Amino acid sequence: MSAAEPAPDKFLDIRKYPNRRYYDATHSRHLTLEEIRSLISDGYDIKVTDSKSGADITAQVLTQIILELETPKIDSFPVALLLRMIRSNDLAVRDFVENYFNQAFKAFSEYQTQMEDRMRQMTGAFPPSFEAWTQAAMAPFGIPFGTKPAPPPVPTPAAESEDLRKSVAELQKQLAAMQADMKARPPKRGGK
Repeated sequence: MSAAEPAPDKFLDIRKYPNRRYYDATHSRHLTLEEIRSLISDGYDIKVTDSKSGADITAQVLTQIILELETPKIDSFPVALLLRMIRSNDLAVRDFVENYFNQAFKAFSEYQTQMEDRMRQMTGAFPPSFEAWTQAAMAPFGIPFGTKPAPPPVPTPAAESEDLRKSVAELQKQLAAMQADMKARPPKRGGK
C-alpha cells in the first residue's frame, strides 16, 4: 500500500442522499455532519458520493464541514486570496492548489513532525511550553494580510528554567540551519 492510500480500517465510503442524510456504507450506519467531522478528526479518510448520480462530492462535503463546523479556520485565508479564487477560472485554482498550497502544507506538516521528533530526542518529551512555542512560531501564517500579529505571550518565571533556555537555543540553531538549507535548494518545477 502506498503512502497516499489510506489504511483500510481508517477509510469510510459515505453516500449522501437527497434528503441530506449521510450513510456510511463501510459500517452500515447513518451519520450526521458532526459525526463525519469527528471521524475525520480521529484520523479517518472519507470518500463521499452522491447516491443519485454517483459523483464524488467529497470536496463539497469537506468544504461544508469547514463552513459550518470549523468557521475559525476560514479566517486563516486572506480575503485577497478568496477573492482571487472566486474570480479565477476552475483550472487556474486547481493548478494553484495542487502546485503550491498542497506542497506548502505538506512541507509545513513534515517540518512540524521533524521538530517534534527533535524535541523528543533532546528532552525525552515535550517541554510544557512547546505548544505555546509552536503557536507563536506559526502565528504569522495565520493572520490576514495588512494586520500586525499579536505580541507573543510573556513567559512566566517558572517556565524559564535553564534546561528550557538551552533547548530553545538549540532549536533556534536547528531552525536557522533548516531555513538556510531550504533557501539553498532550487525551487521544484513542473511536478507534483
